[in-house]
Amino acid sequence: MIIGVVKDLKQGEERVGMTPENVKILVEAGHQLFVENKAGAGAGFSNEQYIEAGAEIVDRTKAWEAELLVRVKEPLEEEYQYLKQGQIIWGFLHLPANKACVEKMMEMNITAFSAENIAADGIFPLLKPLSAIAGRRAVNLGQYYLEKQHGGQGILLPGIPDSGIEAGRVVIFGGGTAAENAADIALSIGCSVVILELNDKRIQELEARYLGKNIQIIKSTTEALEKHIKEADVFISTILIPGAKPPKLVKEYMVKSMKPGSVIVDIAIDQGGTVETIEHATSHANPVFVKHDVIHYAVPNMPGATPRTSTLVMSKGNIEYLKLIADKGLDEALAASLPLTSGMSVYKGQIVSLALAESIDLPHVEKK
Repeated sequence: MIIGVVKDLKQGEERVGMTPENVKILVEAGHQLFVENKAGAGAGFSNEQYIEAGAEIVDRTKAWEAELLVRVKEPLEEEYQYLKQGQIIWGFLHLPANKACVEKMMEMNITAFSAENIAADGIFPLLKPLSAIAGRRAVNLGQYYLEKQHGGQGILLPGIPDSGIEAGRVVIFGGGTAAENAADIALSIGCSVVILELNDKRIQELEARYLGKNIQIIKSTTEALEKHIKEADVFISTILIPGAKPPKLVKEYMVKSMKPGSVIVDIAIDQGGTVETIEHATSHANPVFVKHDVIHYAVPNMPGATPRTSTLVMSKGNIEYLKLIADKGLDEALAASLPLTSGMSVYKGQIVSLALAESIDLPHVEKK
């Protein structure tokens, strides 16, 4: 199979979909690899490394001619011109927030795999490490924007314990991987932490994990959210509904109740976000805006700020599935792997993910 690795054009996106090591694995299996010129440069991988692995370095147009196209995020409007009829596209596509992209994929009979939706035994193995990166960065971002010169309250989030100056409070909405990693970082610098989680079993798991720590695990209700968001110096939303847009659970009146100069980080913005006052995604170049005296951070490709680490974890997870598609062809690969099937959003121009279809109000077709 001819496989193309392209450079993403989304602002601030320096990750690449495949490392030279992955390229070598696929070339040794008999496949042809086109890598767009300097596609890996931002993640620290040179053209020479890809050539040594067996790839051919090509221009953008040539890379897009591949049967299987590997990227990081969804194609942008300016890239639609490169789409080929019947192409297979792989990436962390987050299509519920990108209806126009889905419509173009339908028009071009594209098959699209959203790596973030691949599930195995109830776990999302490809998404998990990237969620960990986002959760860890969220606390760091909170610290940064709380500083006065960045528009914040002017407090040091870890406080000064020896002087009796308490650390700030981090409130985390949702209790998954991103939440755990945010909590770990916040606790490590001395913050008091609240996690609001809906699922009773997950609450028990979190309580066991954080036994004896300065953290409250609280059943997520509207009343609990109203209470704790008022006390937050940093509020981190991590709510994710696989393959679907999350509801706007954090209402505008809740944001209005927050401390002036406090910070919201919405990790869920990839899928459309959960905060009512965030009407549009931001970018690494312009990451925040202020509304109701609260700083809002809403960058949809948060792990893109650490492209080397993010590329390594992505490539470690995706090679098994990319090799399966390349070795067996699309339909045989789908028949051989239930996890691979779980990550398919569009099949030959038809939306086969019910959650996606419902999120963007387009027809759903059962994959037979």
